[in-house]
Amino acid sequence: MHVLILGARAPACLEWARAFDEAGWKVSVGDSLSQPLSRFSCSVQHFVRLPEPRHDPQAWIEALAKVINAQHIDLLLPTCEEVFYLAHGLERLAPLCRVMTSDFALLHRLHHKGRFAAMTHGWALAAPETRLLTNWQALQVLSDEAAQWVFKPAYSRFASQTLIRPSVRQLAKVQPSEAAPWVAQRFIDGREYCSFSVLIDGELRAHSCYHPRYRVGRGSGIFFEPCAPVPVRQFLEQFGRETGYTGQVGFDFIEDHSGRFHVLECNPRATSGVHLFDNQRRQLVASLSDKGLVEPTPEPRMIALAMLLLAAPLQGLSPQFWRDYADARDVITHKGDFWPLTAQVLSLAEIITRAVSRRCGLLAASTADIEWNGQPLSERTP
Repeated sequence: MHVLILGARAPACLEWARAFDEAGWKVSVGDSLSQPLSRFSCSVQHFVRLPEPRHDPQAWIEALAKVINAQHIDLLLPTCEEVFYLAHGLERLAPLCRVMTSDFALLHRLHHKGRFAAMTHGWALAAPETRLLTNWQALQVLSDEAAQWVFKPAYSRFASQTLIRPSVRQLAKVQPSEAAPWVAQRFIDGREYCSFSVLIDGELRAHSCYHPRYRVGRGSGIFFEPCAPVPVRQFLEQFGRETGYTGQVGFDFIEDHSGRFHVLECNPRATSGVHLFDNQRRQLVASLSDKGLVEPTPEPRMIALAMLLLAAPLQGLSPQFWRDYADARDVITHKGDFWPLTAQVLSLAEIITRAVSRRCGLLAASTADIEWNGQPLSERTP
């Protein structure tokens, strides 16, 4: 069996590559970057350089079709936001191999933070009050009570533009529109959780949950402390029943001070919770075909380089930080597969180069070619 895993830049792709390799599959990975992290893993037999899906979705889909036919791919597995372009091309690609995604309409509904919040209305575990903002007037209605709200673009990632209880000056910089909507979500103080799950036709097959104890700013977690809150798993089960979802999916939750859980947003793709399965890799691969629920062992994981470069300078000599660092396993290094450790430098250098050439920040550059923000997919972008 031969799998093509997309989003080779992502540590999640590296985790899946190792999982499929351990399960006896032939593993190829694809990306529009030339030096993505997973390319250098011993678990990968073949790397495919693809066009940028955001620039020309149709060319990207056709390039995938050629690879599927030429390499005799049995399974196509996305890990990043290329999943939206994949779902858009499902009619073209599904006859060629198994494609691990739901349809585009459902992915869009989940990706749009306002539509997702509306979806959960009436569920046992629902989103906080959420308002869609498509013009300046809608924003102004909330300006006097901005300290009670969290503002974020309806299409966004890494919490890079999120404003938590902003000042009037901060809010004045927000310019929502029909083409670039924002949402306002009622602020809830509490403990944050993130989940990662695999569902097939709505059935929960693999599930993990973690507390992101250390983060890059307000965004991506770099330390994954496993936990198993029952309301989160029950939410995933209801989500599966309500949507019939197929693919990987992650959610952000918050537990308020009364112990009540709220779901904040959805990421219909792989998330860092996949790393918690590194002791159950074969079972994780089997979950794509076999019924039953796979859950991870309760051991923390981390991205060690990010912990040292980004978190350590902020934590200083904190004994708790260094105990956490000693207790957790790095998700990049793996016995017999050390090249990805040094390849992080090459991948970062390529993203820095893109950030300079495209005049954007590092986080923006890391997804600029694959992210989808609601734009028509029939059009090419400059």
